[in-house]
Amino acid sequence: MRLLPRDSALFDDVAALAQHVVTGSDVLVRMLGAGAADRSDLADRLAAVERLADDAARLVVRRVTSSFITPFDRRDLVALAHGLDDCVGAQAAAAHAVVATRVGELPAAVVEQVALVQRQAELTAPALARLRSVRDLVDYWVEVRRLEREVGRVHREVLAQVHRGGPRGAADLLEVLAAKEVADRLQAVAVAFALLSRTVETIAVQEA
Repeated sequence: MRLLPRDSALFDDVAALAQHVVTGSDVLVRMLGAGAADRSDLADRLAAVERLADDAARLVVRRVTSSFITPFDRRDLVALAHGLDDCVGAQAAAAHAVVATRVGELPAAVVEQVALVQRQAELTAPALARLRSVRDLVDYWVEVRRLEREVGRVHREVLAQVHRGGPRGAADLLEVLAAKEVADRLQAVAVAFALLSRTVETIAVQEA
């Protein structure tokens, strides 16, 4: 058993894992304007990213468990790895919902959700690359949680539209229900990012 992780290997592994959330969000954005066939291909691409994230998370966990001393509490580091993996898994589930529901053009509210979770990903990757300076990441977790609340607000707009039966009434109900399924999945993505940010905050508090 190694006393300390080799050089910066553990931090590098976490940063590499975090890059997968950016790749996943980029794929989701590309799905917005894609046709049915392209959406299926993109969902497959995100499923492949999810598998890479699974492998990267296992690498982080192995490095933590094989080291006698870790830079932070090992339980928090394992939670961090699983949290990042969960973010990519939630992104993949959202992509699958787009394909499975055969939703057409997504409503503006869902497009806004995608933009918000993309921003969460864009904040997360550079923040996790700076994990050595975890106490300096306050702005990261505050903003990620603000974005999660915004996604929730937009999600409630989608739910209200469902209860109205769609913008033009009952004829649009099935399409609106499909959009709701996608919106539900995007809400889960936002929550996954918020939970991850809480793990980062926990590490920072313990290091204070």
